[in-house]
Amino acid sequence: LTTRKGDLTSTIIRWATASPFSHAAMVFTGPQFETGYSSTFVIEAGSGGVDLTNIRDYINDKSSFIAVKRFKRTWFDEPKQARVRGILLDRIKGNYNYWAIGRIARNLWFGVQRSVQGKEKTIESYRKNEWSPPNDYICSGLVQLGFVEAAIEFIKAGQMPASALKEVAFNESAASRLPDPPDWEYMDPQMQLDTAELFREQNIVELEAVTPQDLATSGKLEWLYLIQDGQVYKVSSYDDVVNKLK
Repeated sequence: LTTRKGDLTSTIIRWATASPFSHAAMVFTGPQFETGYSSTFVIEAGSGGVDLTNIRDYINDKSSFIAVKRFKRTWFDEPKQARVRGILLDRIKGNYNYWAIGRIARNLWFGVQRSVQGKEKTIESYRKNEWSPPNDYICSGLVQLGFVEAAIEFIKAGQMPASALKEVAFNESAASRLPDPPDWEYMDPQMQLDTAELFREQNIVELEAVTPQDLATSGKLEWLYLIQDGQVYKVSSYDDVVNKLK
């Protein structure tokens, strides 16, 4: 989770979401020594589409800070972590073009609309107008969908309990539409899979509209570090991060 001071789009996102954060990305460490590189990257959706960025670019930018959270569960092993990363990596260099003046104007107007009528209705209105939701606002949605889509794949393969899907739904409103863990036991395997896939289908707008603030306030992600002005701080809560940013 990060932001960039002095950036108009970042300012609007933070205003529209009442958050210190305006951007979210997934840290990608990978098996560096096997693949011949030693840098740590982030997979992110930005104005140029989905891409890899060296995390040093954030650390060296004095106008930015980085707050790091991590998803930890006993069942979330390396193959599942790799698949979440893979889903995001598969979308690199997608067919996005947000540099046009008209698209930039839409990005700005999206922030205003979102504050007035809510994120889900705003996403829906963009679709009705055959607009794509601006990447600056779906960066965190990209992260969210990576977890959800990977979870459904592993549920379908019988390698993950269907009840775990609720643990990777970081927007609590969307998560509330899934059964609690004991209730899954009353369903047969096919019904569990159908429920998981129906959740994604019926809540796709809300999942795409997950914000950096949703990730920041989710208790399902563990706080680790805040990196600011070349210093790394161990943090344990949202309030801890906010207090250090003051």
